[in-house]
Parts: sequence; C-alpha cells; structure tokens
Amino acid sequence: MLLNIWAELSVYSIPEIVAVLASLTYVILASREHRGCWPAGMIGSSIYVVVFFQYQLYMDSALNIFYVVMAMYGWLMWKNRQSEIDLVAAAPKNITSIKQWHAIKHINAIAVILLLSALSGFYLDNYTDAAYPYFDSLTTWSSFLATWMVVNKILETWLYWIVIDAASIYLYINKELYFTALLFGLYVIIATYGYLHWKKLYQKNTHETLIANN
Repeated sequence: MLLNIWAELSVYSIPEIVAVLASLTYVILASREHRGCWPAGMIGSSIYVVVFFQYQLYMDSALNIFYVVMAMYGWLMWKNRQSEIDLVAAAPKNITSIKQWHAIKHINAIAVILLLSALSGFYLDNYTDAAYPYFDSLTTWSSFLATWMVVNKILETWLYWIVIDAASIYLYINKELYFTALLFGLYVIIATYGYLHWKKLYQKNTHETLIANN
C-alpha cells in the first residue's frame, strides 16, 4: 500500500520536483550574482506555468510566463565583469551595479501593488474558479516587482523576496504543493543571505567610488 501511495505521489510530483530544483539553483546563483541563474530560472518557470495552472493558481501561472521572459532579459543584462570592462566606452548604460531605492520609491511601488492586487483579485474571485484570488494576486504582483528589481540589481529586492516567500509558504501548503512550500522555506533563508551579500558588495562599491572621486 505504501509503495502504491509513493508511486502515485511520485508521478504527480516529478514536474514539481524538477521545477523546485531548477528554481533553487536559480536563487542560489542569483544571490551570488552569477549569470547562470537565468537559464536555471527559465527551466523552473516554464514547468511552473503548467503546474500552477493545473492547481488553479492562475496568477502564479501568469507570473511564471513573465519569469521566462525576464530570464531572457536578465541573461542579456547581466554582463560578466570582463564584458563590462570591454563595453565601458561604447555602452556605459549597460553596466549593471547594485543600487538602492529611496523610501518614496518603495511607498509608490507598494501602493501600486496593492491596487493591482485588489483589481485582479476582484476579477478572479467573481469571474473564475481561481483559488485564493486576492492572496495569489498580492504575492504575484509583488513578485513581478521583485523580479524586475533583481534584474536591475536593486538591493532591497531581497527584503521583498523574504516577505513574498514567507507568505507563499501558506498558499502552497494549502494547495498541497509541499515540495514547492519547502522550496519557498529555503528561499527565505537564501533571500536573507542574498540581501546580506548584496549589501556588502554595495557598501564596497560605494566606498571604492568615493575613493576614486577624491
């Protein structure tokens, strides 16, 4: 009996497990500023488009389509250090270094996220069979923003991810996506590391810039 249960669980969980492993690879490499994070993210997100749609998490499914596109964009944006040096004279705007946002930008961003979440949540709640429409909308729109922040190397992106990932654990447990819930538990830890690592790099770059300008 236990073997039958395990066999059934394995069949339904294999795509989720593959997506989990690819997504975990993505976030580890992203926290280390490694360009290889984007192909891994593309694989994981492509699988999750289907998985989340099957579990009636339509906003999460749409989010992962966005992730696939952003993975392509991120691959192009994240030049390796040598490429950045070679392109300084020709295209300085392509160089991406870690930046910080002022408080007003965060306030405006959060206000827009809340508005979009209310609108999409209302639509999903009244016109579809979506599960957790408002909660799913909130985590999804927040993830759109945080992903854009990762690509553009905004330091506070990791603080957003800590909150988003912690909230998502509840959602995935309730939908019995246990491997994904475990993944997001690991995401919280990795996002904490990512913030500390990026903050150290940001402070180092700021210090070097000040020295160079003096």
